[in-house]
Amino acid sequence: MFNPTAMPSLADLQARYEIDPASPSGLSRIKATTGRNGRVGPVVSLGSDGYYRMQFNGQFYRTHRVIYYMHTGIDPAELVIDHRDGDCLNNNVENLRACTQQQNKWNSRRYAKSSDLPKGISKLPNGWYRVQVSINGEPHVSELANIRAAKNYLKTRRKESHGEFARNE
Repeated sequence: MFNPTAMPSLADLQARYEIDPASPSGLSRIKATTGRNGRVGPVVSLGSDGYYRMQFNGQFYRTHRVIYYMHTGIDPAELVIDHRDGDCLNNNVENLRACTQQQNKWNSRRYAKSSDLPKGISKLPNGWYRVQVSINGEPHVSELANIRAAKNYLKTRRKESHGEFARNE
């Protein structure tokens, strides 16, 4: 379950950090602090979850949430910050948007599996294809004769229900 950490004061963050497209994480420290990680320069700490993270006043924050907050001035609070392109290391401000957990799931890539089929499509023993998509929390399943029809059906249904968060990869 997602449990966000309350954001610190925007003024305090802006006094020590700046959004920096040249930094790998998209954020740089502009004022040195005490401790071994208090150097001026890019924030490059990578957490075990694969996201850049930073420490501010003894508390860890995901860097993409801080960048969104500093860019928009809006505390994301209970919302998730989504990476439009699905790359959790791309913290460019144009790639970040606030959304619900459900919208973030819609924009997720499929889990690695042995099949080369797109997310939501599986091949049945009879040669047909099963397509499954969630619409308003309800699973919708359809069986289609060929892969092209299955992909088109899935793309159309996702676009209708998921809007800008539809991912068809």
